[in-house]
Amino acid sequence: MSASILKIDEKDLHKSLDTAANIIKNGGTVVFPTETVYGLGANAYDPEACLKIFKAKNRPADNPLIVTVSNFDMVNEVAYIDADLLKIMKKVWPGPLTLLLKKKDSIPSIVASGMDTVCVRFPDNQIALSLIEKSGVPIAAPSANLSTKPSIVDSNDAIEDLKDRVDAIIDAGRVRYGVESTILDATKKPYELLRPGAFSVEDLNKLFGKISINEAAKGYKESKVALTPGMKYRHYAPSKRLFLIENEEQFKKFISSERSKPFTALCSEENAKYAKYEKIILGSDIYEVAHNLFYAFRELDKGNNKFGVIQSFPENSIGFGVMNRVRKASYLIIKENGDLNGIIDANIQ
Repeated sequence: MSASILKIDEKDLHKSLDTAANIIKNGGTVVFPTETVYGLGANAYDPEACLKIFKAKNRPADNPLIVTVSNFDMVNEVAYIDADLLKIMKKVWPGPLTLLLKKKDSIPSIVASGMDTVCVRFPDNQIALSLIEKSGVPIAAPSANLSTKPSIVDSNDAIEDLKDRVDAIIDAGRVRYGVESTILDATKKPYELLRPGAFSVEDLNKLFGKISINEAAKGYKESKVALTPGMKYRHYAPSKRLFLIENEEQFKKFISSERSKPFTALCSEENAKYAKYEKIILGSDIYEVAHNLFYAFRELDKGNNKFGVIQSFPENSIGFGVMNRVRKASYLIIKENGDLNGIIDANIQ
């Protein structure tokens, strides 16, 4: 298999998506952009097509897919949503917030990994929405990365990783956010945050009242059951060992030392001046950091250094989602003061 690479004509978006939509209709797979990351999509009503997603990604069968829709009629076709919640979502969608809902029989078991729930997403990206609309069906579409690897935020990376695994890739450059959607469990009250992302907890609390936060959401531990993507398995990780130093002063001291020579420092623009050796600057504010994070993980893998070391970031706004991804990508999280060099030395042999 060799994927068709589809350039998009923004002036005639509907026509330029003909090929991609026909592939979806005929049981194929298409990589397409959303506002958060690239997704790998297939007809959500077609179990055989959805199986191709799992195979292309090497995705565990118990890790459910997200179903993307382009209108509220589709929401009602795939899941049960009460009138009060629907009223709120009409203020939010399209946007980077995914809801876990009770699924309807229209959604095959493979999409839900055998559970009675389904993740529903209404993306805020015109290419994604037009593709769904033109295909005429909701599209099952988890992030397009190979399982455990960094999510894809640039079409060049999609082409590099997936050109021999899917039927088509929409070549649309970089995405807006760079961190996946926030996932909220709406099957119970209070609603529960399962995965932080581009939609902030602060905004969730304003919309839904005080939400609860699942213990796995911070990224320190994995859930025993994958109710949604991003909960159970190690995710987003570069191939090289990435060390997270959560104490900022320790991080600055380490990257300014001779000991950091085999490490590439992933840091804010503010902390870049402390890096004695190779560095990748993530940005000057948390939205830049989010936008650049997965791209930086890929740059780390392409570089000459054997290891990466990354700082922590404030966990407000999109920063909560950033730190969830950083922790889940890290080989080792160093939280406490202590013999930093000794801890690192013991883990780089």
